Amino acid sequence: MESIAHGGCGLSHPGLADMINDVTGKDAVLEYSLYGCYCGWGGKGRPKDQTDWCCQRHDCCYGQLDDQGCETKIEEYTYTYRSGKVTCSWCQRQTCECDKKFVQCLKKHLKTYQHAYNFYLKDSCSGLNPQCQS
Repeated sequence: MESIAHGGCGLSHPGLADMINDVTGKDAVLEYSLYGCYCGWGGKGRPKDQTDWCCQRHDCCYGQLDDQGCETKIEEYTYTYRSGKVTCSWCQRQTCECDKKFVQCLKKHLKTYQHAYNFYLKDSCSGLNPQCQS
């Protein structure tokens, strides 16, 4: 038997929006998809606040997995259930771990969320791009 976790909004993989909604209590699409310089698709310049840093680190996490052959932007959380055992692929587990760390970071920094950075124009982002840590 195979199960797939569905959800979605254009944030990375289909289940990430649901995870953000559950953990932060915020609407992932309306409050994070166009936040700061790194939340949503793409990113450049210096992150605007701790919330934006969460998004930058999430981009790095996905980038490192993509470099190892994963397809994080389209990875669905699928698993097989056979003989009482749940099995996930390595990429799926690691993608889920990236998302889990990301939403925990967002929750930790909920107080830094600034509405001025929601729907922020990426063209306004400047400065050096932070290096990803391995």
